[in-house]
Amino acid sequence: MDWIATLFYPVFLLIVFLFTLLFIPREDYKEYLIYGVLVGALGDMVTVGLYQNVFHIIVFKNAGIFNVLGLNFLSPLCWIAVVMLYLRFLPNRRWFRYFYVVTFAAFSVGYGLLVRNAGLFDFREWVYPGFAFFTFLAWWLFATWLFLKTSPLAKAENRRR
Repeated sequence: MDWIATLFYPVFLLIVFLFTLLFIPREDYKEYLIYGVLVGALGDMVTVGLYQNVFHIIVFKNAGIFNVLGLNFLSPLCWIAVVMLYLRFLPNRRWFRYFYVVTFAAFSVGYGLLVRNAGLFDFREWVYPGFAFFTFLAWWLFATWLFLKTSPLAKAENRRR
C-alpha cells in the first residue's frame, strides 16, 4: 500500500500533463498554463491552506518525499494540468456548460475520495460529499467565469460560433 501512496500523485501528474500536451495546441498552451497556475495551483494552495491550516477540516498525510509544510508538493502541479484540460474542453453552449461544471464538481469529489482511499488525504466526515461538492462547484464556476471574461481564447471561440 505504501507504493500506491508514493506513486499516486506522480503517476496522476504524468498522465494529466501528457493529456495537456496531446489536447492543447502549442500556440494556446501558455494561455491555458497561466489559468492553470492562477486557478489551479493558487486555488489549491489557498483552499488547502484555509481548510487544513485554519479550519482543520482536511489534512494531507503520507506524502513522503513530496511533503512540504504539511502539504503534498505535487497537488498544486496536478491542479494546474487539470484546470488546463478543464478550460480546453469548456463547452461554448451555456446549457452544456452548466452540466459540465456540475459534472466536474462531482468528479472532483470522487477524486478526493480516491485520494483518501490511497491514504494521502483525510477529512472530517461532514465535509464529503456535500460541503466538498459545493466547494468544488464554486471553484469550477470561478474558473469558468474568469476564463470566459478575461481570456482571448474564450472570446475567439465564441466568435466562431
